Amino acid sequence: MQVKGFHSTLSTSIPLHARHEYAACNLFVLHELPADIIIDSFELNDHGLSFQFVGNTNLELPMSGVANESGWLLVAVKPEADLIVVDVPLHVRYGVPQEGHDPRHIIQLPPPTCFWACPSSYKSLHSTLPSQSPKFHLLNSSAQFEIFQHTTSSLLSFDIPVGNINHTLYIELCTVTVTLLAFVYVVQHCWTVSKTLYYVHLKMQ
Repeated sequence: MQVKGFHSTLSTSIPLHARHEYAACNLFVLHELPADIIIDSFELNDHGLSFQFVGNTNLELPMSGVANESGWLLVAVKPEADLIVVDVPLHVRYGVPQEGHDPRHIIQLPPPTCFWACPSSYKSLHSTLPSQSPKFHLLNSSAQFEIFQHTTSSLLSFDIPVGNINHTLYIELCTVTVTLLAFVYVVQHCWTVSKTLYYVHLKMQ
């Protein structure tokens, strides 16, 4: 699914027909997110998700202000049914301006990794998480992993408009002009109010 905009939801469906075999394990979904993607921790909390995010947490920075490094979102899931759907709200940073008519930027999200994290007594499990993923305090250092091979996730990509680099000068001039006009308006308004208060004070005397 391709989203033309800055906001969407990534849905992942996890079939748990053999969940009773993993009664002592914890279920997780691991998302690798490009630097373009914003995770709002407060929004995830409002959705009732238990999670840990490793990455840039500044929601205001555009792409030009962040390092081109992936963020990692680990979501703990309660395996309470034979089919679990995990919804994660996503947002996109403003992209770097480009040249051309109607420039756009495509952001492709890799599929998530869904897995059981089991006690060390589960000796038969030999799956490993992506080598580039960070360490998470939600995961026990001695845990054994079993990665799901059959999950479905809405393949998500964002198609977002970006600024035209040839318009940068005009935008900066307009910004300076509007800022100056706003400053003049505030000064004029303050002067008018001060004069009114001054005349009221004279009348009272």
